[in-house]
Amino acid sequence: MKSRSILALSGASLALAVAPGVAQAGQTVTVQKVSVRIEGAAKTLQAARTVQTKSGFITKFGAPAGVCPAASAAGALNAATNGSWKAKFYSSFNDYLISSILGETPKVKTGYWGIWVNNRYSTKGACEIKLKPADQILFAVDSVKKHEHPLGITAPATATAGKPFTVKAVSYSDQGKARPQAGVSFNGMKGKTDKQGKLTVTVLSSKKAPVTFTGSENGYIRASATVKIG
Repeated sequence: MKSRSILALSGASLALAVAPGVAQAGQTVTVQKVSVRIEGAAKTLQAARTVQTKSGFITKFGAPAGVCPAASAAGALNAATNGSWKAKFYSSFNDYLISSILGETPKVKTGYWGIWVNNRYSTKGACEIKLKPADQILFAVDSVKKHEHPLGITAPATATAGKPFTVKAVSYSDQGKARPQAGVSFNGMKGKTDKQGKLTVTVLSSKKAPVTFTGSENGYIRASATVKIG
């Protein structure tokens, strides 16, 4: 069962843990250094940021002490946003219903905050997600009507101004399996990716500066890659 179908509140299906008691006393959750990215419905709210989770517990929004580890995905979110998020804690699930991150609050009937870990859709609540070193966590506004999947963008680390190079796009299944994604467009670039998920582009600027390619397509969660132009 996907977490988007676990609990219906106000007409929307939202991410909460399916089993209570995941972080009760006696269980250990290890502090880790992880990456957190936050994608709103219309724009990137926070590019991938490496944070160090903490020991102890998150007790915001009514969570009792000893239930939601600060080293969980909820703690990583709290660290990455400096506490700029809102949620309601449900004791029946021992987890949060996240309502707002960095000021963006999806409309309850149309969207919710989904969580992806290493490009895999999480069926657990934020407090229940235990992290490993270098995990990549994505919090993204998802659609209640049609579940969206994240894109992945790859490009060379460096390129020469005026010379073509290839940008590639994939999309990830709920299980994290990548497949080439056609029809992806990039900011400021003509054309879209082909059936192999590839698009050949040329940056004409002569300035030595990094250029960020943000790939987007309706029904998918955007992603970016940065190329240094020399």
